Amino acid sequence: MNLIRSITTVGSYTIGSRVFGFVREVLTASFLGAGPAADALVIAIKVPSFFRRLFAEGAFNASFVPLFAGLLATKGKEEARSFAEQILTIWVGVLFLLMLFVEFFLPSLMLLIVPGFKETPDRLYYAIEFSRITFPFIFFISLTALYSGILNSMDKFAIVASSPMAGNMVIIAVVLGFYDKFISPGYAFAWGIMVCGIIQWLWVWTPALKATVGLRFVWPRLNDNVKKFFKVLAPAAFGSGVVQINLFIGAYIASWLPVGAISYLNYADRLNQLPLSVIGVAVSTALLPILSRQIRAGSQNKAQKTQNEAIEFSMFLTLPAALALIVLAEPFVMVVFERGAFSMHDTQATALTLRALAMGLPAYVLIKVFSSSFFARQDTRTPVYTACAGIVVDICLSLLLMGIYHQVGIAFATAIAAWVNAILLGYFLWRRGYFLFEDHLKKFVSRMLLSCAGTTALLRLALFLFQPLDLEGAFVRGLSVAGLVAIGLFGFLSFSHLMGVMRFNELKYMFSSRA
Repeated sequence: MNLIRSITTVGSYTIGSRVFGFVREVLTASFLGAGPAADALVIAIKVPSFFRRLFAEGAFNASFVPLFAGLLATKGKEEARSFAEQILTIWVGVLFLLMLFVEFFLPSLMLLIVPGFKETPDRLYYAIEFSRITFPFIFFISLTALYSGILNSMDKFAIVASSPMAGNMVIIAVVLGFYDKFISPGYAFAWGIMVCGIIQWLWVWTPALKATVGLRFVWPRLNDNVKKFFKVLAPAAFGSGVVQINLFIGAYIASWLPVGAISYLNYADRLNQLPLSVIGVAVSTALLPILSRQIRAGSQNKAQKTQNEAIEFSMFLTLPAALALIVLAEPFVMVVFERGAFSMHDTQATALTLRALAMGLPAYVLIKVFSSSFFARQDTRTPVYTACAGIVVDICLSLLLMGIYHQVGIAFATAIAAWVNAILLGYFLWRRGYFLFEDHLKKFVSRMLLSCAGTTALLRLALFLFQPLDLEGAFVRGLSVAGLVAIGLFGFLSFSHLMGVMRFNELKYMFSSRA
């Protein structure tokens, strides 16, 4: 229950962040639609996001959190703080040099990333301009990751989980305040992202100071802990880099598609990211430090039980979310984005892309769970190998499908690749004895599939009766979609209760203060 409480704490704040993130995306769709500036802004966000996975959330967390949490549990706060100060000093120097390099060579780098933009000079111009503004975001978000890892290791999940919400609120404020001050509203979005990084860093830095874990710059020393950090970081960074390179390959391929394809992929991904971020990120954030402590203490059975609990709870939330995105894709896109510069044609194209992406949603969450198990054991190599296999599948299928299905083919290829990655991770955990498909988990899976089948039939019937696409007025459409969501949620919980997946009294106890 401690794991589930931690997951729900992180998830609840992530929901808040995603709500404001949706507002941000609605503004993007309204001001930019799916035109050249919108495509360029997507790339300008991808450039720092590539390095964010290396220097912030992905590889850094996988390397830093287990070591810091282990030192905190065995050696105490001072030893853990000393280790964090060494990492801070080295990290700031690396990030500063990286920023100088990228800013100087950005025009050349952009031609390598999206060569198809040469055919549309306005997209290329905006991509370079916006990226110059957004790239320093990586410096501040990497510092945010360092202090977030410290706070998460101390079980202060709420502070860390709420920082993205504050960042999205800042982006919205900057956009609304300055969208008409530039030749394109895209500039306001770019500056908003830059300021967002600063705010998120301050958001976690201040509580760390209050918790007496304020860090100082020290003369760097390659002691055993620092060497161990980089030893674990190298394969983790390679693994995260491989995944991000895959995303850039997707952008590279999509840059040759007609104007708007990149934007359709982005808008669909934003809707798909809502359950992925709320569930996947929450599970991995809460699971990694807990597993790290249990494994360090030698409690292998307890760690395995914790892992299975994470799988069951995350799938209980993820599978119905994936079904909703697939069945209700067009109503969702219509209600969220169809206004201003975003047309009905854009809605239809984005909905098809969303259906393809959502097929891989459960796999994305399983990857988060399984990877946390490897990271907690300081094994960052295996996730690299499985990620490489998924990437090969993704690239081959994208090239095969893009000619006929355009961005929908790329989205479908990404979903299939995620399932390849997840299955391989689960297989290697099983082979090493870290994952047992126990009777309880087998019963859960079979009953869950039956509950999802019943929910799908109910949603399709409700969609036929409501016909939200034929209704007039944004408010009425929104109310109709909200009704569909309510019916689907109530239906799934009822089927789950009847099938024995999760009883109503279990849900009540799980989210009660006594749990």
